[in-house]
This record gives sequence, C-alpha cells and structure tokens, in this order.
Amino acid sequence: MTFRVALLVTGCLAVGLVLAGTEFIRPAHESEAAQCASPPDQQELRSLLAELMKGSVPLGIEPQYLPSHGSRGANLLKTYCAQCHALPTPRIHSGNEWPRVVERMVFWAKTMETRPCPTLTVKRPSQDEQGTIVDYLKQNAFEPLNSDPSVPVGGKGGTAYLALCSQCHDLPHPRQHLVPEWPSVVDRMQDYAFFIGRKTISDEDKAAITEFLQTKSGSNSNDGKGTLLKEMP
Repeated sequence: MTFRVALLVTGCLAVGLVLAGTEFIRPAHESEAAQCASPPDQQELRSLLAELMKGSVPLGIEPQYLPSHGSRGANLLKTYCAQCHALPTPRIHSGNEWPRVVERMVFWAKTMETRPCPTLTVKRPSQDEQGTIVDYLKQNAFEPLNSDPSVPVGGKGGTAYLALCSQCHDLPHPRQHLVPEWPSVVDRMQDYAFFIGRKTISDEDKAAITEFLQTKSGSNSNDGKGTLLKEMP
C-alpha cells in the first residue's frame, strides 16, 4: 500500500466520522436540541471535507475552465456540485455514466438534508435543475474509446487497459488527455482501484497502460480534445 493510499483510507474514515454527526463526539446526556443548537462552522467543515476527499474523488477544475462556463448548466454545476468536494470537470465521465453519477450525488444530498440534526447543510437541485445539469455534463463528457473503432487496441498495454480500466468506468479515448498528463492519471487510478477493492493494477501493467495511452493520444499539444493541466492538475 502506498503512503498516498494510506492517507486516503485515513481520510475517508475521518469523513465518515464527520458526516456521522456531531453527536458522535458530544456527551451522551446532551439533548438533540442542544446538539442542533450549535452546529459546526459550515465553511470550515466544507474545507475539511474537500481536503480529506482529495484522494477519493477526481481532482477538480477551476470554474473559468468549465466548457461554456457562463451557461445555465455550468452555473448550476458550480452551485450544487462543489459543496462537498472540488468542482468536477464534465470530462471525468462519459455521457452514458453521468445520469447515474448525478442521481447518486442527489441521493447523498437528500440523505444529509433529512437527518434529524444535519452536520453539513447541502443544497439540492430541483428536478428541472438536475435535468439541466445532466444535459450539460453529457454534452461535455469525455469521448469514450468505443466511439472510434479505428483505434487499434492490442499488445500488453491495450489488453491491460481493456481489462483493468473498465472496472470502474467507461474507457476514455486516449486523446482525452495530453501525453504528459496520462502518467499522473493512471497513477491515481492504480491507487483508487486498490482502495475500492477492484483488481489490482500492478506497476508493470500501469507502465504498459501508460505507454499505450500516450502512444495513442496523438499529440503533445492541446488540439481541442485533450484537457489542459491547469484544468485537471
């Protein structure tokens, strides 16, 4: 287990304790009314959650780098989808995946909202707003590998990519990242696969996958398809 994964496990346990409610660390005799009368500082709690969740959720994007950043969809994303973690770029999921992801996030927001004594105040989008967010994310999602049958997928790297990188999400087209970006992306996925109990990505497989993705990415410069490092550090 890498040091980064160890920190991730510790961080997620801490998140669980934070979201479990302040009653966990308060005297048993203290009434629920008294507990709810002195909620934790919201900004401090959000900052703590964002810091602790860095390893368990993809890195964020600065608002000005969102596609069509002034659109209604982008503004709703900024309003609702950066309350507990960094603002996600639409290109971390395929269009097919985003509806399920948003539904899951709305469920968690509702769960926190309906607690008798909520620790974190989270705003939940209306049905109309949720639909707009999903439409925006789908329109700007990453291009999946299966959208381009002309990309040859073979050899050790391609085979490992198909087998290991489809365990958690759709396979992104190699040109979705620039050549220098892929190593850190694959490194992060190796840690994440271990953390959630999926088949381990060995260092040998990681090197082969990275070489495959860099070879097929097609360019060392931003061609309008790859992301910029300032968008996804």
